[in-house]
Amino acid sequence: MKRFLVAIFLLLSSLFLIPEIRALDLFEEAMAAKASGDAEKALRLFEECIAEGKRVLDAFWEAGLLLLEEGKYRRAFELSERAIPVFSAHLEAHPEDHVNWFRLGYIFELRSSTGYFREWESARTCLTRALEHSPENSFYLLHLGYVLYKMGEGKEAEEVLRGILLREPLNFEARYWLAVVLESERKYREAEEELRFLLEHAPEGFGRLKEIERLLRKVERKG
Repeated sequence: MKRFLVAIFLLLSSLFLIPEIRALDLFEEAMAAKASGDAEKALRLFEECIAEGKRVLDAFWEAGLLLLEEGKYRRAFELSERAIPVFSAHLEAHPEDHVNWFRLGYIFELRSSTGYFREWESARTCLTRALEHSPENSFYLLHLGYVLYKMGEGKEAEEVLRGILLREPLNFEARYWLAVVLESERKYREAEEELRFLLEHAPEGFGRLKEIERLLRKVERKG
């Protein structure tokens, strides 16, 4: 009898655990499909996560990134239309969640970068909220600097990017965008200094070397 009761207890326990295990497995299965290059399977599984209410924000985020990687911009836009209210509702309930403030800000940033939307102010608001809870996060600050630059607030963008470089002088992405901002402010000599620093110190694998060379030629002509 004792063994029978133990067996029943274990069976019932496993039944109660099944939904939790399924939730974990479903998202992990989607991520595995993404890693293996099976984009459509991954997207289908991310949609299942969203439909079942399992790791919904993570599923929206990963699906959106995957659609962009695949060049499926219309589907990415449609997904963002669904994601924005879900992220917004979550952040209203959890205003301390800096990761998802950043994610929502990045969604607005990307939508604005297409030229079809003017949501830079929304992007700035979200990134500012993220930084309230993670004030020295260089990644968040980098995106805020970029957003400020796109909003035409070059002085503020320069200040943010220089702040990153005070702590991380070899943050090459921040230094590149600082050069871009300086060029836009007609500070050609300062921009040239930043660009030459990049050419001297950035590794060969840094993905912006051609852009740096083009910008340097432009700065030299104007300076």
